[in-house]
Amino acid sequence: MKRRLSIRFLLLLVCSLLSVNLLAQPRNPMRATDDAFFQTDEARRIGDQMLLYQRVTGGWPKNIDMARNLTPEERARIARDKQRDDDSTIDNGATTMQMKYLARLYKQTGEQRYKDGFRRGVEYLLSGQYENGGWPQFWPNNRGYQVHITYNDDAMVNTLTLFRDLFEGRDIYGGDLIDDEMKARLRASFDKGIDCILNTQIRVKGKPTIWCQQHDHETFEPAAARAYELPSYGPSESAGILRLLMELPNPDKRVKAAVHGGMKWLDTYKLTGLRYVRAHQGRNDTDADTHLEKDPTASPLWGRFYDLVNVEPYVCDRDGLPRKHLDQIGPERRNGYGWYVTRPAELYPLYETWADKYDKRHKVKISLDTKGANETGLIDMDRKPVINPKNFDIVVRPGESIQKAIEQAPDEGTEPFKILVMNGIYRQKVIIDKPNIVLVGEDRDSTRLILAETGNTITVPEYKGKKVHMGVIVLTEEADNCVISGMTVYNNYGTTVEETTVHQMAIYGSANHTIIVNCNVWADGNDALSLWAPEGEGMYYHADLDLRCPGVDFMCPRGWCFATRCKFYGDGRAILWHDGRGNRLKKFVVKDSWFDAKSPTLLGRYHHDHQIYLLNCHLSEQILDANIQYAYSDKVLDPCPWGNRVYYYHCIREGGQGHWLDDNLQQAVGSPRNYEMTAQWTFNYEWDPEQCLRDLWYLLAY
Repeated sequence: MKRRLSIRFLLLLVCSLLSVNLLAQPRNPMRATDDAFFQTDEARRIGDQMLLYQRVTGGWPKNIDMARNLTPEERARIARDKQRDDDSTIDNGATTMQMKYLARLYKQTGEQRYKDGFRRGVEYLLSGQYENGGWPQFWPNNRGYQVHITYNDDAMVNTLTLFRDLFEGRDIYGGDLIDDEMKARLRASFDKGIDCILNTQIRVKGKPTIWCQQHDHETFEPAAARAYELPSYGPSESAGILRLLMELPNPDKRVKAAVHGGMKWLDTYKLTGLRYVRAHQGRNDTDADTHLEKDPTASPLWGRFYDLVNVEPYVCDRDGLPRKHLDQIGPERRNGYGWYVTRPAELYPLYETWADKYDKRHKVKISLDTKGANETGLIDMDRKPVINPKNFDIVVRPGESIQKAIEQAPDEGTEPFKILVMNGIYRQKVIIDKPNIVLVGEDRDSTRLILAETGNTITVPEYKGKKVHMGVIVLTEEADNCVISGMTVYNNYGTTVEETTVHQMAIYGSANHTIIVNCNVWADGNDALSLWAPEGEGMYYHADLDLRCPGVDFMCPRGWCFATRCKFYGDGRAILWHDGRGNRLKKFVVKDSWFDAKSPTLLGRYHHDHQIYLLNCHLSEQILDANIQYAYSDKVLDPCPWGNRVYYYHCIREGGQGHWLDDNLQQAVGSPRNYEMTAQWTFNYEWDPEQCLRDLWYLLAY
C-alpha cells in the first residue's frame, strides 16, 4: 500500500512539474512577456541562442526561429555566420524583438551576458540612423531598396518606440540596463527620428497627408521597394506612425498638423460596403481565393496602397504593374499579401481623445460610420486605363496598312518605335523586321488581326527579297526587343477555308527578347504561338494571354519562356511543348495560369530535351489526369538524354489528380523555391522583360 502511494505521489509530482513547465512555456517564446517564464532554464537556453545568432554588427537577421533546438552542426554554421554584415535588419520585427527578450531575461536573471548583448543591439540601432533621422531596412551592408527610409512593417516606429521606452526607463528597461550617457544619445536620436517622420510626410498642395512604406533617403520622396510595392500612399504603416505621434507629450505645431492631416486623409479615403475575404488556395479546395465582396454591414477598410495620381487603391503582381482588382493578379500574390487593411480604424477613438486634449480648435471631424470614398464617388474602384494616341509615333486606323506603319520605323532603331492600332478588323499579314517595335491595339477584343493561311498558302511568301514564314504576325530575326499588346490575332484557316488542324500559326517569331501581353492568340490549327529563334537561343515573355486552339502544341517555345496569368483552351490535343536542346538552363515556366478544353486533352508533350515548370496552375476536369509525356509511342525522334524534366508546384486539377501533379521542385536542379522563380530567374538574370513593361506601362495601359 505504501509503495502504491509513493508511486502515485511521484506521478502526481511529475504531472505537476510538467503542467508548470507547459504553463510557463509560451506559444511563441521569442515574444514571451511572462516573468515566470524568464526565470526558467528554457528561457536562458533561448537567450543564449539569440546571442549566438547576434551578428558582429550587434543586430540580428530576420525570419528565423531562434527558439528551436539546434544541432551541433547548426550551431557551428551559425557561429560562422556571426561575421556577416549583410543580413542585420529591423525588418519584420528583427533586432528589436531579440532586444526585448534579452531585456526581460536580464531583469529576471541579472546575468551580465544578456545585458551586454542588449547594449550591443542598442549600438547597432544607433549606428544605422541617417543624419536626416531616418533608418534603412538593412545595414551596414545594404543594396537596392534596403537603403530607403523604411516604415514598412513598422521598422522605424519599432525602433523609435524602443528608444523612447529606454530613455524613459519604462517597464523592463529600468535599473542598470543602460546608463545616463546612453539615454541621452537615445533621446537625441529619437528627436531626429520624429523630425524625419515630419519631413517625409507626403504633402499635396502644401497640406500633410500620410506616408509611403518607404521614402528615398536623400530626397524624402515616396520610393519603391519590392516589385509589387510601388511609390504610393500607405495607410497601414501610416497608422503606426500616427499612433507614435499621438503618444508624444506636449506636441508642437508641426506634430499637431501632421496628426490632423493624416487622420483627415485616412477618413477621406476609407472604403465602406466592402469585406476583404482572405483565403489560401488549398489543394483540395479549388474555389478558395482571396477577394473583395460587397457587404453593407462590413466595417471600413483601406487599401494597402493608393496610387499617387488618382489616390485609388491598387494591387500588384511580381511584375510591378498596378491593377485595380485582385482577380487581375496571380494567386500567389493575391493570396500571399495583405492588400486591404483595417488598422487605421484603431486610431479613431485615440484621435478623439488626443485632439480634445491637445488641439480641439483644429480637430478634424471623422467617423467610421460615414460613407467611404468608393461610395461617395471620390474615387473610382473600376477605373480603366485609357490609351492616349499622342504617346505613339504613328496611329493606324481601319482601312490603313499596319505594314506601312512598321516601314516608317528606323531599320536599326535603339528606342521603342510605338505604333497604335485603333479598333477594327485588319485582314492583313504583318511582318515585323525591325528591332524595338511596340505594336499596341486599342482594345484586345476590338482590335482584330485576322488571316487564313497555312504553310502551303502563305499570303505574302516574300518580303524585301526574303522568304516569309507562315503566321498572321511574323517577327523576323531582325525584330529583337519587340512588344505586342492589346489585340486579337487569329489564324482562321481551319474554319473558313478547309476543315483541318494542320499548322496554322497566329504568331511566329525568330527574334530574341519578344514580349507578348494582353492578347487573344487564336488559331484553328497547330502551333498557334511559335517563337523559334535560331538554335533555340531566344527569350520570350507572355502575360495575360487567352490562347485557343484545337490543334497541338499551341504554346511551343524554343529556348527560354516565361508565361503568367494565361488562359489555355484546347480540344483533344496536347497544349504545351518545349524545345530546350543545347543548354540545360533553357526552361519554360508557366505560372498562375488556367487550362481547360472542349474535350479530354493532354496538358503537354515533348520530343526534344525540355525543362517545364508549372506553378500555381489550375486544370479543369477536361485536362487528362496524366503527366506531360513523350509525343510518340511508335518512334523516337530524339532520345532526350536529360530525361523528363517537368516540375510542379501547387497545381490543382478539378475532379482529383494523380501523384504526377504533386509538388516536386526539390527534384529540379538547385531545388528552386517557388517565390524565387520569377521572369528574371527564368532568363538566368540576363533579361528583365518586366522592367521593360514598367517603362512602357504608360502606353500599354491594360
